Amino acid sequence: MKFRRNSKILSGFANSAIGHATAFAPAIFAATIAVIVVWVATNWRLERSLADERSVVASELATISSRLQTNLNSNVKLLQGLAAGISVNPAMDQNAFSKLAAQILQPDSQLRSFAAAPGMVVKWVYPEKGNEKAIGLDYRTNVKQRNDAMLARNTHNIVLTGPVELVQGGVAFVVRCPVYMNDGTSQIFWGLLSGVIDIPRLYQDSGLESTDLEIAVSTVPEPNLPKQVFLGDLNTFSKQPVVASVDMTYGRWTLAAVPKGGWGQNNGIGIFELYASLLSLCVVAPIVWVGFLTKSRQRTIEKLRLHKKKLVRARQRLEYLSLHDALTGLPNRRFVDQMISQPPRPGPNDCLILIHIDLDRFKEINDTKGHAGGDTVLQSTASRLANLTGPNDVAARIGGDEFIFASWSSNPEPKAHMLAQQIVDALEQTLFIDGSECVISASVGVAWEIECSGGRDLGQLLLNADLALYEAKKAGRGRAATFTEELRIAAIHSKELADEFNHALDRDELVAFFQPQFNADTLEIAGVETLARWDHPRKGLLGPDKFLNVAESLGRSGDMDKLILQKALFELTRWDSLGMRIPRVSVNISARRLAEANLLAELSALPVAKGRLCFELLETISFDDLQPVLNEIIPALKELGIEIEIDDFGTGHASIVSLLRFEPRRLKIDREIINPIVTSPSQRRLVSSIIEIGRSQNIDIVAEGVETMEHAKILKDLGCHLLQGYALARPMTSKQLIEFCRVKDEGLTIAG
Repeated sequence: MKFRRNSKILSGFANSAIGHATAFAPAIFAATIAVIVVWVATNWRLERSLADERSVVASELATISSRLQTNLNSNVKLLQGLAAGISVNPAMDQNAFSKLAAQILQPDSQLRSFAAAPGMVVKWVYPEKGNEKAIGLDYRTNVKQRNDAMLARNTHNIVLTGPVELVQGGVAFVVRCPVYMNDGTSQIFWGLLSGVIDIPRLYQDSGLESTDLEIAVSTVPEPNLPKQVFLGDLNTFSKQPVVASVDMTYGRWTLAAVPKGGWGQNNGIGIFELYASLLSLCVVAPIVWVGFLTKSRQRTIEKLRLHKKKLVRARQRLEYLSLHDALTGLPNRRFVDQMISQPPRPGPNDCLILIHIDLDRFKEINDTKGHAGGDTVLQSTASRLANLTGPNDVAARIGGDEFIFASWSSNPEPKAHMLAQQIVDALEQTLFIDGSECVISASVGVAWEIECSGGRDLGQLLLNADLALYEAKKAGRGRAATFTEELRIAAIHSKELADEFNHALDRDELVAFFQPQFNADTLEIAGVETLARWDHPRKGLLGPDKFLNVAESLGRSGDMDKLILQKALFELTRWDSLGMRIPRVSVNISARRLAEANLLAELSALPVAKGRLCFELLETISFDDLQPVLNEIIPALKELGIEIEIDDFGTGHASIVSLLRFEPRRLKIDREIINPIVTSPSQRRLVSSIIEIGRSQNIDIVAEGVETMEHAKILKDLGCHLLQGYALARPMTSKQLIEFCRVKDEGLTIAG
């Protein structure tokens, strides 16, 4: 009997163990994989961190070695120039030598002094003060300097020595240059010319004293003696350093660099391992939980077979799923709608706080990490929001990357601000997806009841939070914005303005203004730019800053461009009939207009001569995004005789290469760059550089924002081709332009 009892116990234990092993086998397997992944990822991160660190050190060391070599070569060039002067007049005296040396020695040079030694004996020095002790020094008998002096003489080459203890005191690098006279048949050795290089200044100008690196400099590639290293420590060469060399015709230095404190001080591997372990735990824990759920489900099924509650439980489950998001487990939009329509107010004086949350850059995560990565972000966001909820708070996902956080308070304003900031801070924390670090931020819109609304529907409150969210995104993302009455009024105003703009296009309320462009040399009109204005029936004449964004948001910027182009060509025909000398007319064209499929067909039907129509492309148009379209459209426009001009050059994000790839006829420099040239030499140099770039590519340069005649004169002197601005002419109607040209022609006739 005892044996049978023990057998049953063992059998039950075995069955239980098998059941547990079956339920938790996925968790055990996932845990093993997680450990392997963390180990592999950690090693990969270490290698990558070291490679990145060495790359940064190599870049900084290359800059230092380049500057060091440049400074040394510059000093040698100055010394060679002085040697050439001695070759011309070898019989000069001390005064002549001092004058010649003073002309050659430049303030930004590291050269401290010169010494001329005809016949290997120092006779002249510059400057004389402080270097008197060097006069009379015989290099042939001086033990410390004889070898290097004789090496320069015998090899006919420049020799760099140092650091050297100077006869006149101090330590410096010495450059020795042999000087030879040419008597017509052969070269006769005259003597040596030495230049003393200030070591501290050389190191400072080359960046050796301002770097965060531990640097050692040696005269040999692989030093093994301390005396072979004249800067830094010999041990630096044994720390797996990044090595660079300074190669000169007169010698070679080897530079070795490591970060101060050694490699791998800031690789963050500890934090990486922590987050990787937490991520692994987040992966394994649900699987373990699934194991428990599996066991629980088996027991539940057995109980449901014994009890008649299956239908009730299934109904409850369906109701839960209908009110909760399947991915995150949070309440869904239906739950929020029910809560707003029938608010579960905790207290009679409690007001509802609604915080509308939208993840920034979520589409980029989906595009780069796939939907699995996006799901990870959503789940992490849901978890962080759930951690912020109190007893009466609700965190819900209402769709896509949008969430709602609801709370109650009798004093809602301070609590709303506190919760909004907590949400922004919580969602800014780093997240790891597939082992790579991602930073997700969120924009937050906040609204709350001004007073307890009793049983009223709070649907407007959600709309208010949505308006605040839009304001947060417009302000720069990653921040919270609070609903105000001004936001509601602005939204209404924006909607009204959009409706009025649609009507404005239909009612022909958009008018064309024209601003002349003048030849910088002759101040004759070289063309006009067409500018859009809105003749609003109530607000009067509106500039483009009042309606361009509205046109773009409505998708009607292309229609506006088309209308302004028609008006510009009509006026051009009118001017021609009046005998006016307007060579060409320029019109702005938007990205939306460029992308229209029928653009070329419409343009080819226009009755305009080649070279008389120019399209201005804003530099702020994303040239990279529109690359395929521009590659097709730009050449086709040129075939039609339409010139291309880049507007507002210098304010956008396009590179010079991407701009010049399309070979525009003109570049228009933005007024923000032109305005300071009267008082800023650096701005004049910048404008001059742009003009030179244009000349090298056969591109005319237009200066926009010429506010004074002083601007015009400076731009003319810099070689600018065309001028446009208030100093010469303001934007005007066609009628005003006709009168302007008439007066200008009469003035020229009288002057002639």
